[in-house]
Amino acid sequence: MGAIKDGVVSEKGSALKKYQSAIVGSSSLALLVRYECTQLFLTRLPGALGLLLRQKLTRGLLGSCGRKPALGTDVVFRHPKRIRLGDTVVIDDGCCFDAYTDGDVGISVGDRCMFGRGTRLSSKQGKITIGSDCGFGAGITIHSALEGEVSIGNKCIFAGHAYIGGGQYNMDRTDIPIVDQGHRSGLRLVMGDNCWVGANATIVNGVTVGRDAVVAAGAVVTKDVPDFAVVAGVPAKVIRMRSPAETKEQALATG
Repeated sequence: MGAIKDGVVSEKGSALKKYQSAIVGSSSLALLVRYECTQLFLTRLPGALGLLLRQKLTRGLLGSCGRKPALGTDVVFRHPKRIRLGDTVVIDDGCCFDAYTDGDVGISVGDRCMFGRGTRLSSKQGKITIGSDCGFGAGITIHSALEGEVSIGNKCIFAGHAYIGGGQYNMDRTDIPIVDQGHRSGLRLVMGDNCWVGANATIVNGVTVGRDAVVAAGAVVTKDVPDFAVVAGVPAKVIRMRSPAETKEQALATG
């Protein structure tokens, strides 16, 4: 994150070069022109015509895009060549996919996923991988930072305004501000298949959420969640098990 900020606020380099680096993700003039035309003329075009044109032109803008994407108005793709979308992905109005990374892929989304209005996927030198058949409510943030990854399985559902991942600063030193100590690198958040995350829940980076787990609304998950567990509270704790073969006591022993 520090490198990203430094590159944008530095006095070195032209404004155009900074824009290409921070937003377009390439020094290619052809890609810049295509990106600008798509953003300028199509992002707010209403109705069926806007939907059709965004579908056609955005497919060539992204790294790869499956069949029949449905994109609402004011959808923003940053570093589009590092974004991969599967078939029939639906992205509602006002979403932002930011794949700022040095790797070939910053954001990868499987088939038949749906993203609610105002949802933001932000890969800041990390990676976000989402399986197929996932649903995301309005205003959700998924954030992967510095050499880390957020990996979400298949058929997961997220209620509105959940926060998944995020960067974690180093804070051991007291002689310099926390913001100058940099982010922890390599954190990995993993969610198994079939999870359900309630509204306004937070799952911090570096934890594993087991398959078929449920995270209650407003919960803050700071440690691993077993398969089939239901967790709630701040910090989140196991309140019951969905699996009849495993007891709460067994889950707590493994947590």
